[in-house]
Amino acid sequence: MLIRSRFPRGFSCGLIPIPLLLLALGPPGTASAQSPDTLPSDPPQDAYLDETARRLILGAKAARDTSRLAIDAYTAVIRERVAMEAPSFRRDRPWVSGERAVRVRWSRTEPNIVHVLGTRFRRPGLGAGDTEFFPGLRAERFAADPVGDPFNFGIAMFAGPRNAAVTMRSPLEPESERHYQFRSGDTLTLQLEDGEVVRAVAVTAIPRYRSIRLVSAIIWIDPESHAIARVAYRLAKKVDREMSWRVRLGSRSLGFGVNVQDSALESSSEEGLPRFLDRLLGGVINETMPRMEMDITAVVADYGLWDMRHWLPRSVKWTGYVGINEGVNATDFVPPSSPVTIDWAVEIEEISERGTIAVAGTPASAAEALRLWSHEGDSIGGEVESGDPAETVTITPADRVALTASDLLPPSFWDEDRAFDEATLAGIASELEAIGTGEGGDAEEAASPWFFQPPGKTLRLLRYNPVERLSVGTRLHRDFSWGAAVLTAKVATGGLDIPDVDLTLRRDHPRRRILVSFYRSLRSGDVGGGGDGSPGLYVTGDPADFHWSQGAAVRILPSAGDRNWLSLRLFAQQDIDVVGDGKRDRIGAALGWRPWWGGVDPGSVGGGGGAGVRVSAGDNPHVRALVEGALVVPLPRRMSLGVQAGAARVWGDPAGHDLWRIGETGDWLRGHEDAVRASRIAMARVDVQRPLRFLRLSVFGDWARADGDDFYAVGAGLVFMEGTLRLDVARGLRRGRVGGPEAVLRVHLLGDAFF
Repeated sequence: MLIRSRFPRGFSCGLIPIPLLLLALGPPGTASAQSPDTLPSDPPQDAYLDETARRLILGAKAARDTSRLAIDAYTAVIRERVAMEAPSFRRDRPWVSGERAVRVRWSRTEPNIVHVLGTRFRRPGLGAGDTEFFPGLRAERFAADPVGDPFNFGIAMFAGPRNAAVTMRSPLEPESERHYQFRSGDTLTLQLEDGEVVRAVAVTAIPRYRSIRLVSAIIWIDPESHAIARVAYRLAKKVDREMSWRVRLGSRSLGFGVNVQDSALESSSEEGLPRFLDRLLGGVINETMPRMEMDITAVVADYGLWDMRHWLPRSVKWTGYVGINEGVNATDFVPPSSPVTIDWAVEIEEISERGTIAVAGTPASAAEALRLWSHEGDSIGGEVESGDPAETVTITPADRVALTASDLLPPSFWDEDRAFDEATLAGIASELEAIGTGEGGDAEEAASPWFFQPPGKTLRLLRYNPVERLSVGTRLHRDFSWGAAVLTAKVATGGLDIPDVDLTLRRDHPRRRILVSFYRSLRSGDVGGGGDGSPGLYVTGDPADFHWSQGAAVRILPSAGDRNWLSLRLFAQQDIDVVGDGKRDRIGAALGWRPWWGGVDPGSVGGGGGAGVRVSAGDNPHVRALVEGALVVPLPRRMSLGVQAGAARVWGDPAGHDLWRIGETGDWLRGHEDAVRASRIAMARVDVQRPLRFLRLSVFGDWARADGDDFYAVGAGLVFMEGTLRLDVARGLRRGRVGGPEAVLRVHLLGDAFF
């Protein structure tokens, strides 16, 4: 029997990526599902907060048990896309993107057959090169089974197959009432092509405790068939302390791993000394590198009604990010995240219902599909002779170059408007964020809200500067339903002064973060830090370039998955000179704006910049402002030209540390021994780059003027990931200048440059 598709009209897709693939496999129901009243179930009394939720969830579970029996097999074309942006504070950068198209034959009793029709992978941010073969995220493994659990995706996308065993506790699994509470909600109206209207009722799944094994979800269920029409969810807890760096000395690899119970770092080495070295080196790296986090912004999977009988996966989209779980304090640079977007679409070609004969010209069995779809020279993965329905047999054509140019591939995320309904997604994300946690549950599985980083052992909290000398840091982190509280202290070894202390309360929201801080912090005044930043891990120079600030501040930033393009800081503090007895009581505000447009495609023109202003009232009132702009222009032979210009100025009655400072970090001026401090600074920079395999070679020239003195530098550097990180060797030039810092040959390591 051939069944034609009849998708609902006006039914907007949700979002999902790889993990989402699983989601799309969500459980379709059938009209023949048994009544929930016939189910032998004795859930906890507080699991269902209303009768409608009880009937719908129990009915959906029953439908899952019966719907697979109505379909013997089907074939479909599944298209998937994935894109990841490089982390950035100043500009948007494409990092990697991949597209894949496969034809799948799913069978209830035989192995799945997957025929790769096209695959393409590009990595402009890792070194723009030729299009490569993309093995894909294997969406067909999740989407093929029409009753696959939409929540059982694990952390496979970010942690690899080894950690895919991290089991998700699905709201639709047996005895899910132990882990969730359910409440019914609004109705979603779907209009089919023949004009018929289907109404699905929303049921909210409320996790009883915070864990990466649980989800906060909204499930839309057809009350007549108990079929699932849409699922939206996010993890009940972002993956942070469960994520760690893992080292494999034997394979010389470094990557991420996910531990469900914060267990010890695992190793793939043999027993004995190699395993000990893996653990030792892994521990050092984990205490040195910043803590990572992964979160899901929103996942939405939509199903379509086929021939008015079968609800099957239609499309899934997923958005999330991978970032650094640091920078939760009053003024430090908040690290940007890497947004990840994945979507896939399922185009059902035909369905064979139970007891019917396959349509002529279509494979009637897995063996026949393998024979019809494969050719001599193709790579075959898996064994169709196994007869195991859990087996997947993949056919990959020998001509992989032709696969990268297939017309069946979906367009890259960078080649078209992503067509995401941002307003709808933001609304869904807000609803999911507001779900929170319920009551009861297994307290042993709940993630501890406390996290302590001991002094000395946490190497990334060590720093050196001429004021503190070596500073030893410690941090206490406490999670709440609304966000987190973080207490950080740095104790100096150069004296018995009061420690550098910061207590910050963070309120998370899908569209913004609000940080309220109380602090006593050592500050510097570099251009890159806006004059309010803490000193870096290793800073030399004159102690007079530093001052202590103590007070309170409120910061408003975009959400964790967004670039920090707009920020606002309100503060009331007292600044105390490190050298001398000067004290200043101040209140004020600082506003930062960092737009970027164009340049997502490596072959296009891109431009942007940044602007910031800080107004301070009280002692030494002043206005401190900065503006900079940049333009990236493509040149022949995949080369590029970057031009940057900027100006910084201070008006009013500034104290010494309120003046702008350049030269120390290399952000506006490279190749000089000491920093330059001035009330009026201008700069310009020219940079020409040429790709070399996975990086780019840069030659550049700098010019800066500080209170009438001109400074010059030339040099060369290696640029990684389109400027996310670069290593420069610069030589300062005197050019007839008398006095000021020495022009020297100097190495600069810069992060998040414009180009």
